Amino acid sequence: MLQRIRGAIDRTIAEEQARSRAGLESENSASGSAGPRRSRSSSIAGTQSPARRPRPTKKGSQDITSRDAHGEGAVNPDPAVFEAAFVIDDMDDSAVPSRVATPSSVDKDAKAGDAGKDTPQSSTVTLVNGTADAPATGNNGESGKVSAEHTARAAPPAASAASDLPPEVRARLRKLEKLEKTYPELLRSYRIAHSRATSIEPFEKALKENTPLTSIKDPEALVEYLNQINLKGDMVMEELKRVTKENDGYKKKVDAADKELAALKEELAALKTAQSEAPASGDTEPADEKAAAGKEPKSPKEKPEGRDGEDFFSYDDEIPQLQAEVQKKSEEVEKLQAEVNNLRDELSLGKEHSAGLVESLENTTRELSETRDAVAVKASVETQLEARNTEISTLTERLDKAQAKLKDLEAQAEKTKSEAAEAVKEKVSQLTTSNSRNTELETELKKAGEAKSSLDQKIKTLTSEIETLKNTKAEDESKINELTKKIQSAPTPAAPPATPVPAQESSLAPPAGGGKKKNRKKKKGGAAAAAAAAAEPTPSEASTTDQPPHSPLEGSISGELQAELTRLQEELAEKDQRIERLSKQRKTEEDLREEIEYLQENMIAISEGHVEAQQKIKELEAEKKALRERISELEKEAESSASAAKGNTALQSEHESLKEEFDNLKIKSSTLQSDLAAAQQLAQTRYKDLTELRDVLQKAQPELKSLRQDSAALKATRDELTAKNTELRNLEKREKELKTELTRSQRLASDREGEIKTFHEKVSQETNARLRLEDEKRVAGRDLRRSEAEKIEISAREEKAARELQRIQEEAAKLRPRIRELEDEATRLKREQTILREEVELKTNQYSNAQNLLGSMRDQTAELSVQLKESQAQCESLDEELAEARKMLGERTREAETMRRLLADVDERADGKVREMRAKMDAAVEERDRLEDESSALARRKARETEELRQKVRDLEREVKALAGEKDELEHREREWRRRREELEAVEERAGTEVAEMRTTVSNLRSTLDGSEQQVRDTEKKNAELRRALDDYRVRYDKLAKESKTLQAKLASPAVASSGRSSIDSTRSGSLNGAGSQQGGGNQDAMYLKTILLQFLEQKDNRLRAQLVPVLGKLLKFDKSDEQKWLAAIQHINNR
Repeated sequence: MLQRIRGAIDRTIAEEQARSRAGLESENSASGSAGPRRSRSSSIAGTQSPARRPRPTKKGSQDITSRDAHGEGAVNPDPAVFEAAFVIDDMDDSAVPSRVATPSSVDKDAKAGDAGKDTPQSSTVTLVNGTADAPATGNNGESGKVSAEHTARAAPPAASAASDLPPEVRARLRKLEKLEKTYPELLRSYRIAHSRATSIEPFEKALKENTPLTSIKDPEALVEYLNQINLKGDMVMEELKRVTKENDGYKKKVDAADKELAALKEELAALKTAQSEAPASGDTEPADEKAAAGKEPKSPKEKPEGRDGEDFFSYDDEIPQLQAEVQKKSEEVEKLQAEVNNLRDELSLGKEHSAGLVESLENTTRELSETRDAVAVKASVETQLEARNTEISTLTERLDKAQAKLKDLEAQAEKTKSEAAEAVKEKVSQLTTSNSRNTELETELKKAGEAKSSLDQKIKTLTSEIETLKNTKAEDESKINELTKKIQSAPTPAAPPATPVPAQESSLAPPAGGGKKKNRKKKKGGAAAAAAAAAEPTPSEASTTDQPPHSPLEGSISGELQAELTRLQEELAEKDQRIERLSKQRKTEEDLREEIEYLQENMIAISEGHVEAQQKIKELEAEKKALRERISELEKEAESSASAAKGNTALQSEHESLKEEFDNLKIKSSTLQSDLAAAQQLAQTRYKDLTELRDVLQKAQPELKSLRQDSAALKATRDELTAKNTELRNLEKREKELKTELTRSQRLASDREGEIKTFHEKVSQETNARLRLEDEKRVAGRDLRRSEAEKIEISAREEKAARELQRIQEEAAKLRPRIRELEDEATRLKREQTILREEVELKTNQYSNAQNLLGSMRDQTAELSVQLKESQAQCESLDEELAEARKMLGERTREAETMRRLLADVDERADGKVREMRAKMDAAVEERDRLEDESSALARRKARETEELRQKVRDLEREVKALAGEKDELEHREREWRRRREELEAVEERAGTEVAEMRTTVSNLRSTLDGSEQQVRDTEKKNAELRRALDDYRVRYDKLAKESKTLQAKLASPAVASSGRSSIDSTRSGSLNGAGSQQGGGNQDAMYLKTILLQFLEQKDNRLRAQLVPVLGKLLKFDKSDEQKWLAAIQHINNR
């Protein structure tokens, strides 16, 4: 509706102007011959410019500026400043079609009316277009006046007929006034939008201060930031749970060790109480013990029976040796206690180390999040500038490479899984065999415990019999004296023969082997527990979101900037590949950190294995201590027997009175002699037990060292197993990461294909706009040259005007009374002019304030991504300012053409001069309107200004004085034009400085990318070193598997030999037993020597080699000098 009304108004005004111009062309044929020619060209420019420069471009620029103001978090001024801009958008939407459609309607009318009138009608059409365009670009409440004065400037004195508009037009104008009622609603909606924009600002400020984000335009970045924080918290919680579990495990182990110590102490106390009850005198053995003694070898039983003449066995000779051994063992116990204290200190250090690991994990997660943020910022900055055509090729290459890597990693993962499964099966089979052996050894231990219990029962029976004997001695002292004489006269048995000792030693070997297997079983269990504890996975994750770049730079400097942009895009396409390498490096660094954490966990597990081994050593030492205590108790019993012998000397005086009863007691003495023989056998068995315990102690020391070596070998195998498990986990993690990367790259490829399509469309649109702007630029340059030529003509015409001014002054002398009235009106107009100038200054100040606000917005956007966006927005605003400047040039060229036509009309100079003065006022008002963008009531004010102009046209004398200031005003306008040009040049310089800053940032990014590539090379070297270490570990694993097999064979051979030696039904003699045991011991020593030498040669650590030297010394019977030579040779190897 509005378009139709405005079209009708424009058509009526154009028809009236055409009719008035047709009557005046015949009078101005001489002076105005050049004018139509110029008007023809200007009409062409005028008809072309609206089509080439449609008004919606300005609306787009306003949308861009408002979007920048709301989106980028700039400080918005008072809403009253932006009301005019909002109104302009609303009015432009309704005004654009009428301005574009006006020339077509006028051309149609001109063709229908008169096809021969080409020159004057074309000039009128251009004038109408100029009047339609000039008010549309106005910005103030006075814009209606300006547009009306434009129409009046082109009209002749006979334009008074145009004041009588038809009633239909007036009715439509009244409808227009009614339509202005919607303006408050639009203003209210704008204020709501503005309040929303201002409420966004503090939220974005908080985002900038507390997060790496800069605006609310990128919700994916915010989601990623929150996910990173949650992931960090989860990692910290998992690490804390792991550390607490380890601490609980340590506490449980400590409690179990304490309980075992308490149980051992109780057992020792029980043994002490049981042995303190046993007396020191000779004991009689019951028939049950004889039956049990029949199980012992026959050779030691027969010789004491045949050697009745020898002395009875006494413990006095063995006491100092036993005391020396007790001192040695106490020193060893003290050493073991010191080792326990050291282990506790190491446990506390391990706890502190775990706390330090938690802190280091937190620091690493923090650094990781910071590096991810920095990499995300760099990626967002560089992906905004890169060319989308090169991205497709790089993405396809990345997909191919990722798929190939994924296939290789899957193959490697399957191989490692199969190898690990085979290794696990082998270990499971070994564990089953060791479990079976442990069960056998446990059964043997149970049998030994039963034998021990039977012996304890026998000891109790012996003590009861000793008490009965004491009672009999108290009843009959003579009998006791005779018994003591017999005891003194009884032969003491010599040391047991040497032949049964090897048999006894060989018989003791299976329990030692059992203990060894048991300890190994415990260690294997500890290793499995440590491996299970080390198998806890740690989660990891990052992804940066790509943002599409904005459109390229356009404008007067679009050629240079576009060339520079293409160069930068090619450089940044290369940098994208480097960034991808950096992201891969970051992932490999994360994997390396995880591997380091796993290695630290393995170290903790190894320390736990050490603790278990030391606990087992403590158990063995506790058993030694129990044996020592039993020996001390036996010594006490020997001392008590000696004290009893001293008491017997006091009873010798009573021995004579009891001779008479001796005959009666001979029968009893025979029985007692049999009992004494049994007691002698018991003493011999105890002496054998002592010798066996010594042998056990001597054998236990090399076996302990061998157990330590076995534990070290098992720890190495466990380390290799854990390393392979960690490799498996790492491979699985890499497989998952590659899958996620593949899906992400596919998604990015699809997204970027859509973006490339949109960018192609934008490029086509921008190329069309650029061609259109270039055409406008050429037209503006042509018009500028034409205006300069016309300026010269204007100066010539000014001289003519001066001559005519003298004539007019003569005529004005006649009109002085009216001139006074006109002077009053001129003063009033001057006051209005000053007011208008003040308003123009205010608007310029507002413009400068707006520029300051834009500067503050630029300062706030410190990050590179936002800087690029703002630089593109600034380039677009510069393009829009250039378009507006071209528009101003076109409008001013049209105004100059109208001024030339008015000067050409010599007969109507006064009327032309009035129009020129109005044109100057219109130019000032247009400049002010362009700065403020306020043209809300255009149509309504146009009608009002036409009536005011009709009244002012009647006062022609007022314009005589205005001709004097015309020249100054023209010069003033020229200065303003120059100032505008200088401002545009300054804007171009600013754009150049910004481009230079962009180049510096690009160079900085290049340097950072070079540094990151160096880091990638370093990490690749580290990976190669880790692979070499892995190959070494595999070789060591194979060697340890071979060693484990040899150890199993070694453990199987003593078990077979011991079973052969421990059979009760063996009928071989003692000498044969001795010879067989010596041969078996020789084979065993040879196998043992082979394994020790193999371990000594395979050990890389010289400390472990030094520990193996004493074992070799005992097997090969080294002296101290030989051992020192071996240790010196090991140190020499270490120095090399």
